[in-house]
Parts: sequence; C-alpha cells; structure tokens
Amino acid sequence: MYSEKELTYIKEFIQERPECVVYLGVDSQRLRKKKVKFATVICVHYIDENGVGKGAKVFADVSYEKIEDSNLSRPFQRMMREVTMVTEVYNALEDILLEREFEIHLDISENPEAGSNVAHGAAKGMIWGMVGVEPVCKPHAWAASCAADRYSK
Repeated sequence: MYSEKELTYIKEFIQERPECVVYLGVDSQRLRKKKVKFATVICVHYIDENGVGKGAKVFADVSYEKIEDSNLSRPFQRMMREVTMVTEVYNALEDILLEREFEIHLDISENPEAGSNVAHGAAKGMIWGMVGVEPVCKPHAWAASCAADRYSK
C-alpha cells in the first residue's frame, strides 16, 4: 500500500488538476517462488476544458505476498485480494475522488470462458457495496489490464 507521504503527494497532485479523471486499477501475477506480485495503480488523466485528453501520470505501488500464508494459489482468492487492494486505495483517496470523475478497473473478465470470470459477480458486488460505483471489467479495464499489468510482470 502507498505510504502516507506518497498518498499526500498524490492527493495534492490530483487536487491541483480539478478537471482530471482518476482511474484506479490492480493486477497480480503468480511467481514461481510461491509468491504473488500485486500492482496497484492510480492513473491521473489530464483533460482540458473541451474534454480533450492532454496526457496522464501513473502512480504505481508493487507488493508481494506469500502463497503459503494464504489461499492466493486459487484464482478466486487472488482476484478478490485484488478487489480488496483497489478498495483500500479508493478509501485512502475517497475525499478527493468524490469531487471528480473516477473509475475502478478490475482485471477480471466478463467472459464466462475466461479464468478470471470465477470472481466476476463477487468482485462487482464487493465494489458496489464498498464504493457505490460499478467497476469496469475486462476488456475495457485498461488501468488494470494494461497499466497495472505492466508493473505486475
């Protein structure tokens, strides 16, 4: 999780850009040495007064958890851990996110044939219950499946 110093900087950064849109995402990768690497991202997309994108900044946090200490070897458990992590980031930024447009992106597929779909319904329900917004899932969840994925590899 981001440190207090990092969160203070990120909050100030976002507050200085009132027209920005914020995207929160998370992804994970199983590693060979019985660990899972998690990456959470906060993507700040600059928008001008005409609604045109003018660039972005990505803040990333990477953490590791041992599989043997948890049930993270199971896809459902790992996906739900991702959801917990992204809601923790949301809770840390909630006071400034409520002032602007934001989205939560999950690296969970809506396609029933995809492996990550095992957690789709539970993940959406958890975000709805904890944050009150509908999360964006694959294939439209670029903050998770592209930005966070880059840091989780």
